[in-house]
Amino acid sequence: MTLTAADDRRHKLEPDEHEAFYFPFTSPDGTVHGFVRTLFARDAVLEMVALHAGDHAWAHQSRAMLSGDPAPPADASGPTLKMTCHEPWQAWHCLFDGTVHSVGEGAPLPAKLDLTFAAANEPAVFGYGRYRQAQQDGRLDGHLQIGAETWTGELVCYRDHSWGQRPMGAAAHWMIASAPGHFYVVVIQMRGQQLSFGRITTPDGKSVPVRAPTIAAADGGWRIEDPEAGLAAWQVRRLAPPLVAYLGVAGQETLRDEPIPGDLYRDDIGPVVFTAPHGDQLVGFLEQARRLT
Repeated sequence: MTLTAADDRRHKLEPDEHEAFYFPFTSPDGTVHGFVRTLFARDAVLEMVALHAGDHAWAHQSRAMLSGDPAPPADASGPTLKMTCHEPWQAWHCLFDGTVHSVGEGAPLPAKLDLTFAAANEPAVFGYGRYRQAQQDGRLDGHLQIGAETWTGELVCYRDHSWGQRPMGAAAHWMIASAPGHFYVVVIQMRGQQLSFGRITTPDGKSVPVRAPTIAAADGGWRIEDPEAGLAAWQVRRLAPPLVAYLGVAGQETLRDEPIPGDLYRDDIGPVVFTAPHGDQLVGFLEQARRLT
């Protein structure tokens, strides 16, 4: 599939389809990380803001019905989280001014985010069935505030824009490793078989598809490699505690400490340090999800 500028706008959805706009981010040292996300059904939108700073996590999540009136082409906003496309596949603006609640014990706090996404490479698109996922590396510039604490500067980021019929419930578990500028690897265990997709950036700057990647536990972290595609073994370790979400049927996602009846998956995502075979290090992201039932 070839992506067009229109593909970075909202799509017209069928009753069983969803569309997500998703920006995970982290400071270079991992002291502040989180994500912003809007998830659309045909008639409703779920917005999520997740923030982790120090040793604590906060979240905002709200679901709202859509009016039925056509949305502006460049708008992917929820009721409070504003997300606007300035240039397809190049620039987005994420703005939030509201209240976040502690994930665990603690009082709610006012929070503000004003972040601008700038792409660092061309998007890649992956698909299975009626589902399409576009992934892209980049950075977020701006500031965020939780209560009296503020952070200003450049954040490491990647984005995921997906749409179609989400195949929730089919996988036993999955892992996603994003090392900006080097590789994006997805490994899924489904019905006793491993499925994978993603891309690797070669030393000369070309993008090649993954072939047979593995992500295995090793030395208190993980090892990622795909010899068939030319990816030698990289080491991975957590940089900060991950954020935890629980996923239900398509369109159902919640940030909280413990599962409840109806949850299908626990999903952990957070910043990690990738160590290349020659010893260089960079900050990226690792997501782990496992089926609960």
